[in-house]
Amino acid sequence: MGGDHGMKIPDWKSFTVGEHTPELLKLQKMLDSLGLKDPWLRNEVWRYDRRDPVNVEYKVAARRALSRGVLPGLGLAIISAGIHYYRQSGEDHGHGHGHH
Repeated sequence: MGGDHGMKIPDWKSFTVGEHTPELLKLQKMLDSLGLKDPWLRNEVWRYDRRDPVNVEYKVAARRALSRGVLPGLGLAIISAGIHYYRQSGEDHGHGHGHH
């Protein structure tokens, strides 16, 4: 009865600014150079963590999407359009003959 809800709440110690969060690491270094510190920066780690596949860099995600579907699809579309227009070019449509 009731059962396990299945959600695993991560330990707060796992949210650290490091190499897996380059944007936050850069921000932390910039703040350090100004003599400042953001005690709440750790709360944003989950948004920028590169270990999570949802948070991959935009360029990486775009390249992955292009290589997996868009580029092959575009190539096939161009080939099929070329075949279509090549086959159409041999047909006589009656244009330009006998019209005054």
